[in-house]
Amino acid sequence: MKYTIVKTVFILFVGVSFALTTKQNKFIDPIKIVATFQGYDEYGYTFSFENEEGDEDVITFETISEELLKVHNLQDDTFIGEVFEITYDFKVLDDEVETPVLQSIKKIE
Repeated sequence: MKYTIVKTVFILFVGVSFALTTKQNKFIDPIKIVATFQGYDEYGYTFSFENEEGDEDVITFETISEELLKVHNLQDDTFIGEVFEITYDFKVLDDEVETPVLQSIKKIE
């Protein structure tokens, strides 16, 4: 009886530990940068920013949620050249290609 209880507790412990470890690997911490809006075209919404090495880099978001577009209509050319603080992370598609997903956007005055 005692052996069965110990065995059950051990199996539960290993199962819960494995489940928590697996879930932790799927989450990516959001990335926050200051970026300049370059424009909108058929490929998406493009921002330029200075990367960690000090070089200029660009990131394009294929889609932006309707909620974020209500705050800043980036399909309008008036925001080109404006500086924003953006937060994003990456979504892994079925074919293991990572695509950036915009989480928040705040215009820097």
